[in-house]
Amino acid sequence: MQHSANSSMGRMKKLAYAVSGLLVLGAATVVACGPDFPMQLLDDRVGALRNTPANSFAWEAAHLVTPADKLQADEGSGYEQAVGQPDDPRSLRMIEKGRLDAAQWTALQAMRAAADGESAYAAGATLPPAIRLYTAAAQDFRANALAAARQRFEAVLALPPQQASERAVWAAYMLGRLHAIEGRREQAIASFIKARALAVAGAADPMGLAVASYGEQARLMLVGEAGSCNWSDFNEGRDCAQSIAPADFKQAIHLYAEQAARGSASAQSSLEALAAWSLGNAERSAALIDDAVAQRLLVAYALARLGDVGEGPQAGGYDYDPTAPTSGSSGYADAARSDTLKPSPILVNLIDALKRRGLEKIDGADRVAALAYRTGRYELAASLAGRQDTALAWWVRAKLALRRGDNEAAVQAYTRAVQAFPRNDASLEPGNANLLMGEQGVLTLSRGQYVEALAQFHHAASETARQSGNGYFGMYGYYNDLAYVAERVLTVDELKTYVDAHAPASPMPAPEAVAKAVQQQQGRQSRRWAAVGLSAITVEDNLRQLLARRLVREGRVEDALAYFPDERDERFVQSSYDAEGRETPDAWRLRAKARDYGRALERGQHAWRANSRAQGWYEAALIARRQGMEIMGYEQGPDFAVYGGSYPGGAGRGTGMYADESRPVPDNPQARAQADLPGPLVTDGERQRYAASEAKPYKRFHYRDVAADYAMKAADALPPRSQAFAAVLCQGVNFVYYDQPRAEQLHRRYVKEGAAVPFSADFGQNCVEPDFAAAARFPYVQAWRGARGWVARHRAVSAALLLAAVVGGGFGVAQWRRRRRVNKTS
Repeated sequence: MQHSANSSMGRMKKLAYAVSGLLVLGAATVVACGPDFPMQLLDDRVGALRNTPANSFAWEAAHLVTPADKLQADEGSGYEQAVGQPDDPRSLRMIEKGRLDAAQWTALQAMRAAADGESAYAAGATLPPAIRLYTAAAQDFRANALAAARQRFEAVLALPPQQASERAVWAAYMLGRLHAIEGRREQAIASFIKARALAVAGAADPMGLAVASYGEQARLMLVGEAGSCNWSDFNEGRDCAQSIAPADFKQAIHLYAEQAARGSASAQSSLEALAAWSLGNAERSAALIDDAVAQRLLVAYALARLGDVGEGPQAGGYDYDPTAPTSGSSGYADAARSDTLKPSPILVNLIDALKRRGLEKIDGADRVAALAYRTGRYELAASLAGRQDTALAWWVRAKLALRRGDNEAAVQAYTRAVQAFPRNDASLEPGNANLLMGEQGVLTLSRGQYVEALAQFHHAASETARQSGNGYFGMYGYYNDLAYVAERVLTVDELKTYVDAHAPASPMPAPEAVAKAVQQQQGRQSRRWAAVGLSAITVEDNLRQLLARRLVREGRVEDALAYFPDERDERFVQSSYDAEGRETPDAWRLRAKARDYGRALERGQHAWRANSRAQGWYEAALIARRQGMEIMGYEQGPDFAVYGGSYPGGAGRGTGMYADESRPVPDNPQARAQADLPGPLVTDGERQRYAASEAKPYKRFHYRDVAADYAMKAADALPPRSQAFAAVLCQGVNFVYYDQPRAEQLHRRYVKEGAAVPFSADFGQNCVEPDFAAAARFPYVQAWRGARGWVARHRAVSAALLLAAVVGGGFGVAQWRRRRRVNKTS
């Protein structure tokens, strides 16, 4: 099927020059991922476990039938070469050139420049017969000499197979298109079948025309009383589509299914349009379900591309909103998740039609079981799921067990579903294995098996990252669930034991390889991104850093160092960006900075001299404020290191997908745990662990308050009237300038105890570095100044004391000399 007659003719003219005419019913629908954050199962635990199991429509469309050959679609070749890329091997120019030598290539170009087929044929005397005939036929077609073109295409097929092989599939495909234009459907079908047979037999098909012929043949079936039906006829529900014979419609579905099974995205789009149109009317869909492939198509579309509805205005249907609490894994409203939604009438009608036909005639019972589950037909779902031993069937059984409150049966069913997957029973697409494992993690967590739940989320997250093939950050679906359990539920020692056993660091790319990758990239690329391209950052890398930051927060800095990245690993170099987005790598490294922080704390806590302790606390304060996110920040709330601190929500509990910072916050950890972890699937033990692991203080960017605390400790060890005392408090105010009560606390101490300094006018804004050397001398300087002041105020007494000191000194010297003489004489 095509968008319009004009687009079809345009493609045909290209194909006459050997362009792949891959006509589609409709452009592939790309649903944008609305939220900025990946899906989290733990946001709505009940909904996650009630969610209807369903594969994506694209995956189901590609598995409606099993191909009997190894033909593959190629919908990216045969285009006119892009400017500046004349030698692109997938372009029409290079495909046509093939193995031609220079003289033959020149002759072919001359043929393509000819005005008609006769002159083109004359110019191609040096070319192989098949190429010469085909190219001349192309020129005939261009000149609208269709009869001549047909004769030359037929002549290509009349050549001995070895001679015809290079253009045989092309010629058969074009004959099919010509017959279709001239209204000879049976001849067109025969030509398309021949094109596929030639390709299966080994004839050259560099543009995937054999697979494209399925779509061309399917379009011949979609003819109503008004002629060929195009995409808009189906999309807008015109009468043309209504008058297509049911047998032809089913045949079109079969042909598109064959094309989709061989990797055609255009066929998937065509199947999507046919399914949507069919399900728009109960009579139309009921007329198709006696065909196994058509039945599976309708069920697959109903599960993956239709939403349920709520009271009042449309709350589901075709609306796509994966952030909504009533949305399932497909992103459409799912009545199984919430009692506030009712199943779509379309789904109910489809189930009723399947029941009327007879359960014994249902094809793909596990899919229909999932559909019955979603529409609330639980007995029917149980009956159908019990007929198959597939991963999907066991998944439905797990949902049904949870519905009736049998958690033990649900655990067993989830286990069977997971075990079924390695057999590749074709009931679930690969990504659903991760969702299945993630849901198992939700159930495991609800049973108080915390380490086991972590392992299941870890598996789901790491497999999702691996399957994505683009691991720049190692954070994909289920990572936030993993991070929540790792950060807020497990104890730090439980997490450390798990990481040591199951989360190795990814290999560090060699500096030489990074340098080479940078040189090979066009334009400017930082060494960091070149390094990431060589070795992706993994879920395990992020889990190790999460553990490292937890250890730092608990004061176990030495233990933490091994879990920070190696200083030489350029993938983890932090960067700064200017106003124009230019990246500048920072000089500091995570592990080294954490080591400096630990040493500063050690000095602040244990140095012998007070001045040294003050310097230690101040150095620790600066690191905590400047690199606190990286070395001690919470992966989730309240710091959200997972997003670099850019979003105050979207991960973990409490704030939800989009933060509402205006809501009241309970005033103690236990109350906050109760508020953040409501519902029946949370143990008291999880709430206790959540409360015990929350940030201290419980504030956004909590490490800034930690830095302010260290500034106060530095001040404790400094003379109050010293410049250093004022300077460290000034920096402390600067650390928390946005928190007025906290900033005022530090400022009041300076006003109460400190001396006037040049920067006191804008205290906390333009601070200077503390002069610790002067602070060390400060007590002695103050004592000397005090003595001089006393002398100035008491001159007479001072003179008398000085005279007494001189006399006393002289008397002492005389006594010493006398004793010395006595000792010598004796």
